[in-house]
Amino acid sequence: MNRFALILLPFLILSCAKKEVKIPTLAEKGIQEIQNHSQVWLFFEVKDNDTIAVVNRNNTISTTHWIYNIDKRLPLKKIIPSIISLQDKHANSLHSEKGMHDYFSYSDTISKKLSFLEFDGVTFKTDKLSKNFIEENSTDYANYNNINLIFNKNSILINDVKTDRSNFKDTLFSLIELSSEGRESMLHLNFNQNLLYQNYLFYRTMIHAIETKNILVNQNEFIFNENKI
Repeated sequence: MNRFALILLPFLILSCAKKEVKIPTLAEKGIQEIQNHSQVWLFFEVKDNDTIAVVNRNNTISTTHWIYNIDKRLPLKKIIPSIISLQDKHANSLHSEKGMHDYFSYSDTISKKLSFLEFDGVTFKTDKLSKNFIEENSTDYANYNNINLIFNKNSILINDVKTDRSNFKDTLFSLIELSSEGRESMLHLNFNQNLLYQNYLFYRTMIHAIETKNILVNQNEFIFNENKI
């Protein structure tokens, strides 16, 4: 298959196994056509009263772009280890090819088409928060207006100050305007490991939409356990 541009669907089906993935539904425009691709599937299953992510990458080819179809009901803690492993396989296998990207898929309610968000440059870190990382690498970030964003299930924190989800963008832009002092602003993203993938991708596409030459997004993403920070 050389082209992937489908009408809006609330789910995708792996035809050979007749298994369904309920992909995120978002009102954000993304990439809508990808040539030369293969697909990764992460299914939602419940086993012994525990939610598990079942990975199927049987048809992936290292020399193509990879599209990740992930069930929106899965929490980050169940999918991030698999994503990290798959990223490594795609980038570093014997037949890997430069210029091939990784994409998350979702249903775009604006264009009513399947859309994609590129994430191949992202490094997921699970052992700390971004503010600790900045302290440890202070020289690298000294010239930026650094802003730490923490996304929880029911709240968003901007530099440790709780803000309402409905006012998040306005609050963030106001802070950037007041604090940048002519510097580039860099957003550092922290996601609670219990966030569902639907909510993660909602926040991630929203942040991607506000990224500009003066508002940068750090490629390190921090997936944290609130009981260990």
